[in-house]
Amino acid sequence: MSENQIGNTAVLIQNSSDLLSELREKTRMTAAMAVLSEEQNRGVVLASFPGTGDHAYVPRIGYHFHLHPTAPGKAILAALPERQQNDLLARMNFRKFTEKTCRDASAFKKDLELCLEEGYAVDIGEYAEGINCLGTSICDQDGQPLAAIWITAHSLDLPVDAFPELANDLKRIAREIGERLARNNPDTSTYVTETLKQAKQFMNENFANEEAIYEFVQDLNMSESWFRTCFRKTYDISPMQYRQKLLYDKARSLLEHTQLSIKEIAFQLGFDTQNYFSRAFKNQQGVSPAQFRNQVQEASSEESSE
Repeated sequence: MSENQIGNTAVLIQNSSDLLSELREKTRMTAAMAVLSEEQNRGVVLASFPGTGDHAYVPRIGYHFHLHPTAPGKAILAALPERQQNDLLARMNFRKFTEKTCRDASAFKKDLELCLEEGYAVDIGEYAEGINCLGTSICDQDGQPLAAIWITAHSLDLPVDAFPELANDLKRIAREIGERLARNNPDTSTYVTETLKQAKQFMNENFANEEAIYEFVQDLNMSESWFRTCFRKTYDISPMQYRQKLLYDKARSLLEHTQLSIKEIAFQLGFDTQNYFSRAFKNQQGVSPAQFRNQVQEASSEESSE
């Protein structure tokens, strides 16, 4: 993904996360957002809020999906200028995924015209048997599609007869996101601010548990690259650097203010061995843990004797 794409992605997610979460809470279905890949031959999932129903279907963030059998793919294609749309269709491989997958370019073109007319696209078991999707595009002020949002669930929870009513909610959310983007205010969404605060607090409390931090970030419904970009922009330090700062601040404090052995300190801070901790500490601080403790004790003794 190019630097420009990463920037645009961040703005898209910042302006949509709270609204997608609202859509998920109202429908109890998975709500998600995607854009065209850089090569424009696939869609890429940017955000995914898992449904709360019994049959939740959750597309993975970063997943590249085919355009022709999916609601978000159709929604983006339908909104493209005709010349660009025709170019993509000419290069498209109409792979069959289920018995309902459209494999005819002419028929698919008519499907896109209907999508454009109704303002939303559907996938009725075309990509995965028994999974229905309902999607629409987010367009800029010139009508150019920027992304697509959609809801998805098992056909039991998202039956075809519910499409028209749910489409109204979907189109409303898409309009609100588009309006936010038009105002060019990437900080409209409080979701981003609150998420970063929660992540920082979690790291403050769990800095010794790298695996827990990794799992926490994975559950944020946003890409890791975007999370790192926003964290650095907000706190002027990367998440990894911030964790290391907390880790070695604590290490220095334990060495200075406790009688714990270096081995005990290493294990408290999540290091597998004392040797690994000692090497890492020296790389960060320029001296070994034992040398640091001796320096502190010597400085304390000199102050006491004065």
